[in-house]
This record gives sequence, C-alpha cells and structure tokens, in this order.
Amino acid sequence: MKTRRMFIGVLALGLLLALMVGLSVAQEAGLGVEAMVHGRIPVQGHLTDDGGSPLNGDYSVTFRIYDDDTDGTVLCQDTQTVSVSNGLFSTAMDGCTPSDIDGTQVYLGIQVESDEEMTPRQPIYPVPYAMSLVPGADLRGTLGGQPMFTVENTSSEWSTAIYGYASAASGENYGVEGRSNSTGGYGGYFRNSSGVALKAAGSGIIQSTAQSYVWISGNGVRPFHQSDSTVIDMDTKGGALVYCGATSGTRNVMLPITVPGPLYGQDVTVSDLDIYFRTEDDFDTITAVLLRRQAGVGSYDNILHDSATHGCDDDVHPDGCTIHYDLTSNNVLSADAGILYLTLELTYSSGGTTWIQIGGARLTLEHD
Repeated sequence: MKTRRMFIGVLALGLLLALMVGLSVAQEAGLGVEAMVHGRIPVQGHLTDDGGSPLNGDYSVTFRIYDDDTDGTVLCQDTQTVSVSNGLFSTAMDGCTPSDIDGTQVYLGIQVESDEEMTPRQPIYPVPYAMSLVPGADLRGTLGGQPMFTVENTSSEWSTAIYGYASAASGENYGVEGRSNSTGGYGGYFRNSSGVALKAAGSGIIQSTAQSYVWISGNGVRPFHQSDSTVIDMDTKGGALVYCGATSGTRNVMLPITVPGPLYGQDVTVSDLDIYFRTEDDFDTITAVLLRRQAGVGSYDNILHDSATHGCDDDVHPDGCTIHYDLTSNNVLSADAGILYLTLELTYSSGGTTWIQIGGARLTLEHD
C-alpha cells in the first residue's frame, strides 16, 4: 500500500465548537443537536502519494477526534468516501456531539484506506470569538437594557435552560453565582409567568412572590383571664378541647402566634387566616374572631374583627370545619410592628359538659 500524505484544514470548526458548547445543556435535556444546528465539522485537505504527486479518485477516509495529541481517547469518529480531484477534497466529519467536544483541547487524526493513521495529529483551535465560550472564558461588555448572554430552551417537555454544578468536596462551591456591584442592584433575579419568583438584592434582601405558611398548634390555646372557669384538655393530635366550666355562656381564649417579620430583609404581609375547629354540640359556636397587630406596648391596629357565628357539629362534620378570612388591613409586619394577637370567643349552650375543639390555625404570608 502506498503511503499517502495530506495537508488538512479544519474550517469553521472553532465556531462550531462554540455552538456545541452552548448546546450541551439542550443535549442533556433530550433535544437532538440535529434539531437545532447540524453537528458536522467541515474539513478540507490535499492528498498526495508518497512521492508528493496529487491523487485523484474516491478514497475511504476515517476522521477521528482525540483528547490527546499522541495517545488519549477517541471522542468521536466518522468514516466516509471522499472524492479527490488533483489532490484536493472538501468534506465534513459527522457524528460528534456536545458531550464529545466540550471546549477543551482536541486533536484530529486521519486514516486513508488501510494505511496507518497519519501523524502528527492536527490540533484544533477555536476561532477568536469562540474562545469566549471555552472553559475559563471571561465574557465582558457594556450593554444597557439587555442581557449579556441569553439561553432559551423552547421544549414543551420538562427541560433546563442553564444547569450549574460544582463538584469540589470542601470550601465555598457554587453551581451558579451572581453578584451586584451596588446595593441597588440584584445578585440574582428569577421570574416566572406570574412575576418575581426569587430576587436577591445587593443589600442582602431576598424577595419572592411565593407564599409561605405559619401553622399554629391548638395545643397552645389558653384562657383569656386567670380567673376564668375555662377548662382546657390537650388532645393527642395537636389541638385542645375547651370546656366552658361551671356555667354556660361565652369564654374567650387566646392562641399565641410567633411570626418572623421582616423575613430575609423584607416586610411580611399576612394575607389569609384559617381556623380549624369542631364542636361537640350543635348549639356551641365560635361567635367572634379577633386578630390584632401590636403597634406599640399597649397599642394595636385591628387586622380582623369578625362577629359572625360559626358552628361545626361533630356529628355532621367529624373531620372539623375551617373558617377562612382574607386579610387586607393593617396586615404588614415590619421591623417595628409585628406581634400578633388572636382571640376566639366561644359560646356554650350548656355549662361544663360540652367542648369546642380548637385544632389550630394557619397564616398565609406573602413577601413582595
């Protein structure tokens, strides 16, 4: 077999590598590279015999991409029939994916027919603009009103646009890091279709439109006055059975609430209150609900004052009932005003023998 010689040029490969690096996430998410940009690497060359004379005809040529210039691993390869005219040919290597070529240094090896693979392997270098996307790249610019870099995944299935992972076992490791050079900017800003999903301000404030909830156990219920005849027995499910004591009539009980506010540097808005209860007798009811926010020692603002009657007969509602309130007034908890005061007025039709069970309460908190 004749020994053949070749001078090769890999055209636009650097730019293609940059595109592949940008598509690596889409490939992992299940989108084919072919659907977005063709993964072929253009190659041109000059093929001669061992005496330097140009060859003509069709030849079987195998192209291989390696991670080393002499040994290493074959990352991808492609064998095809190449038409050569006066030594010149132009083709494209197929079969490489973003998982094969990830921006690190690679080398091209070529084998013609059954000859040994030619040496030395040819290093593949990026074109200048593609160097902004190789590992360790630093992309800088001054753009007002627009992002420096945009990645969009338009798949209708579960998918990821950007994935960050740091594998170091110790120290401060970040899959994704965002910074702002001023207290007025944002280190991170994430949105969904309904608004702000998560916003991290330069001053350390974390904001989110996602709702949070505070659960208040009914085990915490207590008489309003020490002298009240109210009898309270804890149940084993987080609630309490409240008896009026010696006589019928009304008894006020309190349910202490502890709420963080502000939370992560932002004021908390209490938007909803839900009270869970049931009664042993259908004539026993909750006849008033009072929720206040302390404005200072000995002063307060009313968030809610409901004087409607609410019943929940255990025979009809064995799983209990819920009283729901939308809160709209004086319901922002700031650094200076945030102690909450919840009082329930319980009315009994007979003295001492029946109970009203307070399962607990839930507050809905909003932050932005």
